[in-house]
Amino acid sequence: MPSLPDLLQRIPPRPDAAELLAGFVPPPRFADKRFADYAPDPRHPSQAAAVARLRALADELHAAGGGWARLRAAFGARERGSGVYLDGGFGVGKTHLLAAVWHASPGPRAYLSFDELVHTLGLLGVERTREAFRGHRLIAVDEWELDDPGNLRLALAFLRGALEDGARVVTTSNTVPDELGRGRFNQKSFAAEIEELASSFETLRVEGDDYRHRRFEADPGRAYFLDAAALHAAAGAVGGRALHTRFDELLRGLGRVHPIRFAALVNEIGTLLLEDVRPITELFDGLRWVHFVDKLYDGAVPLAASAEIGLGELFPRDWLGGPFGKKFSRCLSRMEEMLGEHGDSGR
Repeated sequence: MPSLPDLLQRIPPRPDAAELLAGFVPPPRFADKRFADYAPDPRHPSQAAAVARLRALADELHAAGGGWARLRAAFGARERGSGVYLDGGFGVGKTHLLAAVWHASPGPRAYLSFDELVHTLGLLGVERTREAFRGHRLIAVDEWELDDPGNLRLALAFLRGALEDGARVVTTSNTVPDELGRGRFNQKSFAAEIEELASSFETLRVEGDDYRHRRFEADPGRAYFLDAAALHAAAGAVGGRALHTRFDELLRGLGRVHPIRFAALVNEIGTLLLEDVRPITELFDGLRWVHFVDKLYDGAVPLAASAEIGLGELFPRDWLGGPFGKKFSRCLSRMEEMLGEHGDSGR
């Protein structure tokens, strides 16, 4: 069973562009998701409409690779790309649809989270990032969100370049485009930028229920955590590539790794067993934890933990109602699903 310091030592600090691009594919949880296994809820016709539109987009991309398109490309002519924006609440299947359109489309193509896009822009810069993605037919970005004006400028610069280079950009979000950044920064000061970003997308509303809350409680208590004895028993049973560590030690360790490397760290973990989960009180620790949980969830890594608190106490209440509230709510929703597989034995 590896130790946390050993795992952190294995992760190179700064990947190059080629390594980043090679990793931009649907993660294990969504690696097999296709349109055929997405079952639209008849109570919410917008789901079937989204499937039809994304199937059509994939067909358009295949058709665009025909002889006329190749002839135009040979003479340096390239049509401007366009965007499709899947807007909807947690757990309605947006990420499933994003992975499905990626699988149905021709390459070159990339699939990454918005946080990964921002971290890549920060590492490589806008021009090098644009060059790395140049030639891609489809760029799929999960959980598009704007936390601050810096993110807005980076995202808009990337989007301009990708569309000018002819890419189709499909993204998911919990916020309609013209409300991005609301409550996080002064939208009036960036009205032109937000309008340009919103006008670059065709918005598809995907309505429905959070499927996680059809199985798990919306306000979970300690039922989702194991007691200390049960957690140690679980650690003895899994072995192998399991990481068994204290929650506070993991938080400190994440602070020593660039977030773009969290996916590489998660790839080294077969099962995560956390001792003594406690409330997170520092905002940067909270945001790092959200990104790490996203990578755990995407990687389908089994998670079990012990705690003396309820899951709903992990973040301060004012964070859930604050500018990053959707991030923290999504994190709790995903942790419910992962911890729910083990919670009954620890009640």
